[in-house]
Amino acid sequence: MDIIIYVLRCIIMLLVSWTGVRLVGKKSIAEMTSYDLAAIMLLTTVAAEPLVYKITSKATVGVFAILLATAFLGNLSLKKFFYNIDARPTIVISEGKIIEQELKKARMNLPLLLSELRIKGYQNVSDVRYAIIEPSGKMSVIPTSQSSPVTPKEMGIPTAPVNLSFPLIIDGKIDKVNLTFLQKNEEWLLNQLKAFSVSNFDEVLLAQYDSSGQLFVNFKNKKINTPNIF
Repeated sequence: MDIIIYVLRCIIMLLVSWTGVRLVGKKSIAEMTSYDLAAIMLLTTVAAEPLVYKITSKATVGVFAILLATAFLGNLSLKKFFYNIDARPTIVISEGKIIEQELKKARMNLPLLLSELRIKGYQNVSDVRYAIIEPSGKMSVIPTSQSSPVTPKEMGIPTAPVNLSFPLIIDGKIDKVNLTFLQKNEEWLLNQLKAFSVSNFDEVLLAQYDSSGQLFVNFKNKKINTPNIF
């Protein structure tokens, strides 16, 4: 008898949880606001209580209280004063320059940034006018006018083979594997950096060597002005 009651309690709370998640979680996890995600995490905890404490009615009330509070916050988020309170877009690249402070605030390191750019189809930071981490956590990339995604096939233009863009310095540290792969050495790299008035590798946040043989350099702790976006 106890087993049957426990099974029925599980089924009831499954239906209650499913209803709650359907009402709160209409968006994908990546598109959720922080209060949506917090509501679902709390909802699952409250919904699991009857499986331990055997008080189904109390947990059901708790689930619907969370739903009402989440709906209230959702309506509140439509008001002007609530804009950007929950989260706001973060510009991590502006005019081809990495904004180190904003990257740290977003808890994103350089390898992850480069990975996200490659996923978007951009190998060189210099090809990106703006890279923005949206409130959903996704990255939006606005390329420079010369790097807009018009295919050579559409233009009828023959193209050269595309190669990887190699990071040679990341956060002041030389990538010796890539230098060796390119058959270069530290002396060659330092000579290249002199054109950017760099005398020490520690001054460099990111240095990339692209397929055309050009070196792109981003400096550490450089103040960069950015526009306000919503």
